[in-house]
This record gives sequence, structure tokens and C-alpha cells, in this order.
Amino acid sequence: MGFSKLLSSVKWTRHKIVFISRIGTRACSKVCAKDSGEKGAGGDAGAAAAAGADAASGQVRGRGGGGGGRGRGQRAGAAGAAAGGADAASGQVRGRGGGGGGRGARLLTRGSVQGVVLGVYETKAGFELTPAAREYDQRGGGKISRALNEAAGRLRAGGALLVTEPAPGCSAAALAGLGARGPRFDTLEQLDVARERVRAAAGAGVAALAARGAAAVAVDGCGAPDAAAEGAALAAWRFQEFKSCASREPETRVSLLEGGAEGGEGGQGAALWHEGTVRARAQNWARFLSDMPANKMTPVDLAQAALDALCPLGVRADAHDRAWMQTQNMQAILTVARGSCEEPVFLEATYDGPGAGNTPPVLLVAKGVTFDSGGMCLKRPAGMEENRGSMAGAAVAIAALRALAELKVGVRLRLAVPLCENMISGQCMKVGDVVRALNGLSIQIEDTDMEGRLLMADALVYGQALHKPALVVDVATLTHGVLLATGGGAFGCFSNSEELWRAVRAAGAHAGDRPWRFPLWRYYQDQLTNDVSVDLRNKGSSKATPCVGAAFLRNFVCGDWVHMDIAGVGKLSHAPAPPYLDTRRMTGRPTRTLVHFLQGLAAPPSAGAGSRSKPCGPATT
Repeated sequence: MGFSKLLSSVKWTRHKIVFISRIGTRACSKVCAKDSGEKGAGGDAGAAAAAGADAASGQVRGRGGGGGGRGRGQRAGAAGAAAGGADAASGQVRGRGGGGGGRGARLLTRGSVQGVVLGVYETKAGFELTPAAREYDQRGGGKISRALNEAAGRLRAGGALLVTEPAPGCSAAALAGLGARGPRFDTLEQLDVARERVRAAAGAGVAALAARGAAAVAVDGCGAPDAAAEGAALAAWRFQEFKSCASREPETRVSLLEGGAEGGEGGQGAALWHEGTVRARAQNWARFLSDMPANKMTPVDLAQAALDALCPLGVRADAHDRAWMQTQNMQAILTVARGSCEEPVFLEATYDGPGAGNTPPVLLVAKGVTFDSGGMCLKRPAGMEENRGSMAGAAVAIAALRALAELKVGVRLRLAVPLCENMISGQCMKVGDVVRALNGLSIQIEDTDMEGRLLMADALVYGQALHKPALVVDVATLTHGVLLATGGGAFGCFSNSEELWRAVRAAGAHAGDRPWRFPLWRYYQDQLTNDVSVDLRNKGSSKATPCVGAAFLRNFVCGDWVHMDIAGVGKLSHAPAPPYLDTRRMTGRPTRTLVHFLQGLAAPPSAGAGSRSKPCGPATT
């Protein structure tokens, strides 16, 4: 089916997508201040914290739907405040401009910083200190060197060794192991090893000092201030939303150690630190959204939190209700949503970065199931609590958009996220039901626990028909099979473009959060279309669930496409986690990889990219 026929298959209202839900539409500009509407005090404050803006810029109005609107604003305000709490965790940029290497690391007083993280390299002779660590060692009369000699080589890459009173005016230092100097990129690992070691070292150092009770930590840039900022901010983050004040652990603020930029970085150190902080703050926000209990992060709550965080950054966000989805004939989404008492929401967002021009946008689609019970095909009780994170794809996509807007990346992006719950009730979908997707294909529901692909089918068709994108990216916790295949070491990636796959792989290597490519063969498509009574089956007859899931979504995509199946990495960590992530909490992965990938698209596209000539019906080869 071509784009003209695809466009005609979507039922449009007289106002098209301006059909406004009870949550409301927020057009983030100065005109907003003139509109009437109810303010959610908590939401406004949270939005201001999330955006790092002043109180005035956080005063964005949203229609609250009566008295409940204020409560939603307050709850979303907690979400915004937690995102802003990541600001406190990730710290404030303190670096100064100026030539590189001219200044030593400024010794900070007890009143301002309670600890520092200093880098240490392994050598054949023993160890080598970074310039900042060497400065502290000289000021402290060699106390750091003596501590390392006494450790007798026990400090390894990604580890930390605490030293008290390393120099006058500093209460504690965490000596962070950077491993041996060597080639930055490991082809076999598909990883920028040097950056990941900086990330792990900074995270280990901050974690060690935070465990000691440090309220503020200055971090050595170790030659890669952005990677150090990521590791430090991710390690400092804590999920304490429901703890009483008396039992909460103190927050740890992190900042760049003045003079901690190596070599010629100098004045760029602060800018790089800020960029890394923004990416880490976005991932921390995705962690928060995914970690919230399902009764505190309903579809409406998640949409409100997104509006509160994105609107102050100049992103236009629209939240549509069930009635709007009915007018758009989104039967697949509504079929999943009807089993729950929580109202579904269709979230859209529009971002046009500076200098992006009128190029075709990128369409970003994500799965937003705020709780997945499995429906009639009920999940096992063990581990069901983790399925509050079935909206991790939505959290990652929204957080990535937030980071792009904060960094003012020159890319045009359109976000489409269906939000609902998959619950069991007298009205829920049943095994054997047949629904018709927005592009006209009939789908037989063989497994109600494979609901994510139903949501995304309608969202993909709708977004492409409306925006005519240059490429489509979707993010979803789609299949458990990815976890079984990679063990949590990588997320699954499918693409019909070799160029785009290389870009995702490079972004993962740079971010330290790697993809692994799975096959997108007709072999799997044939196992979805082998029932003569319907166009597609939502489960199929193959045990290769990640490949079948991607083959299903391919029927709803026209043109260049990247599918990220993050089920193995986006929820709780099921593998040994790096020092900067807490294994007991949601990971927020792969937010930084997605941000890096979309940042790379801001460059002028190569000839031939963005083709939209492929048919949008049953997949062909």
C-alpha cells in the first residue's frame, strides 16, 4: 500500500489531530501564558526543576479535567521533581574556560566539596596518575602514591580506592581505576573501551564516596569529561520517591573538578561535562518513570509528566483521549486498552531543532504499556512486578526527546506513543479475536500477552501517514527472547538499512550501551501470514520471538526503519551491571544510545537516505 492510499485509510476529523483530550494540548511558546487553564502547582514546580528553568518558564498550563487535573499535576510534578532531582544528582557545571593544562586542580574546601574522584591508570611499573590526581598528590606530600603502593595493584579498571585527607582542604578522595592506556576502540567488543572505563571509574568513585556520606563530589574528567559526567550522574541517582524524609539517603551532587580537563580540552571541558550531564539526566528520568508503581504512573500520569518536562523546552506536546482514538479508528490500540479501567492516552510531540530547516522529520514511536498483566494469557506471578516497566520504551523515547531539546540538536523529530494498560477483565481482548489495524490489515490475536505490537501497528501507520518521515525509529520492550539471546548485554536491533544499522552500532559503542543486530528475513514473515483466514497473526509459529515481533512490525512501515527491542536491557538489570547502574532499579537503557544516534542524524543526510517508496502493506523482499 503506497502513501497516498495509506493516508486515505486514516479517518481524519475536521480538526485533524487538534482533537484535544481532557489532559489538554500544550503549545510551548509565549502565547501559552495568555491561555486560560488550570495550573497544577506540583506539576509546574516539577516541570521547572526538570527543565532546569526558572519558575516563570515552568509555569506551563494544562487542562486538568476538573478537580482531578490538579492532583494529576501534583503527581506529575513529583515526576518532574525527580527528573530535576537528577539535576542535583548530576550536579552543576563548574568548569571554567581557559587554556588547557595551565592551571592545576583547584583544591576545594570542606565546606564546598566533601570528596573528589581522581583517575589512576595501570602501567607495567605500577600506576600513573592523571594530571588532576598528580596535583593532589603533590599538595598532599605523596599520600595518594603511598596509598596506591600499599594497595599492591589491587585497584583495577572500574574499581575505586578511598583515601582520607589526601591533601589539605579535601576530606576524602576516591582513586578510580582507568585500566591500562591503549586503543580506544575494541573491534571485537564493538565498544569505545577508553570512554567506558572513564564512565565506570567515575561511577565507582562517586558510589564509594556516596556510601561514605559525601554530599558533594568533584570528578576528574579523565580525558573524557562527558563520559565522566554520565558515569558520575548515573551512579549518584537514587530512587527514593516513597521513603519518608527521615529514612532517605542524602543526595550526592556531582560536578567537574576544576582543572580536571586533560591536555588540550581546557575550555571545552565544561561544555563536554554539560553535554554528558544532560544525557545522564535524561536516562535518570527514564529510570524514574519506569520505576514508578503502576498505580502512581498510569497512562494519564505518564502523559502529564511528559507534558510537564517537554513543554518548557519548546516542544509541542498533545495528549489525546479514547474518544479521539475512536475518531481515528485506532482499533488495535483500543482493543488492548479496553481491559483496563485506566483511560488510554495517545501522546504526540513535535520538535524542530535549530537549523533543521524543512527536511523530512524522524518519526519516533514507542510502546507505552504502564502495566502488563498479560491479559487473558496471564503472566506468571514471579517477576510480574517488573512489568510496571513495560512502558520503558516510552520512557526512553520521551527522555531522549527531552535531552535533544535541552541540547538544542538540529533535528526534526515527531513522537507518537500509545499509552494504556494490558489488564484482564470481562471486557478484555480474547484469544482468537480479530482486529483490523489502521492500514487495513486484519490481525488474529493468538496471544494477549503480545499486545505491544498491536499498539505500535496503529501508531506507526498514523505517524507515517501524517508526517511523511525520512526514517522511522521504534523503541519497545517487545519480546522476552532478546533477554534470552543476549543475557542483558545488548539490546536487539533490526533495520532494513545497512547505513542506519552502522549508525546505531556506532552510537552504542560511543555510549557504552550496545546493540546487536538480529535478522529481518522473510522466513519469519512467512510464519505470520500462513493462516488463510487473516492477513497476520500476532504470535506466529516460530520460537524466535524477537525476529517474529520485528517481522510483524515491518508490515506497518514504509521506508527506512530501525526497531529497538529493549526488553533485555530496559527494565531491571538481569546481567552484571556497570558500577554506575543499580541492579535493583530500572536501568533507563538505552536512552544515551538513542540520543547519540539522533544527534548523528542532525548532520546532512547522504544521497538516497529517506526513501519512502517502499510499499506499506504485507512485507516484501
